[in-house]
Amino acid sequence: MKTVERKMTLVMDRVERLRKLSEKIPSFKDYQKSADWKDLAERNLQIAIEACLDIGKIIISEKALPDPRDNQDIFVVLAEAGIISAKSLEFLMPMSGTRNVLVHGYDKVEDNLI
Repeated sequence: MKTVERKMTLVMDRVERLRKLSEKIPSFKDYQKSADWKDLAERNLQIAIEACLDIGKIIISEKALPDPRDNQDIFVVLAEAGIISAKSLEFLMPMSGTRNVLVHGYDKVEDNLI
């Protein structure tokens, strides 16, 4: 579980970076005007989401749970196995879509998504 612990530390670090960044940004309009702030927020969010997906994949493998069909299904498999709650599932599922937007650079990342 050392890898999971490292990944969890990574998630917590990136979430903390996002929290600190949010404290520096005076308003949503200011965020929208700053390419630098957007880049920082998007990259930290991407890394945190990727680490969450990695954690899920590791747990699924170690517990020999059914293979997920896609990234979103990782969280479904964990919820069905009772590893995460329905509330966590509701929070985590949209992350895979956000990850896809961030990683694949679809046209434009919507500011309100971040």
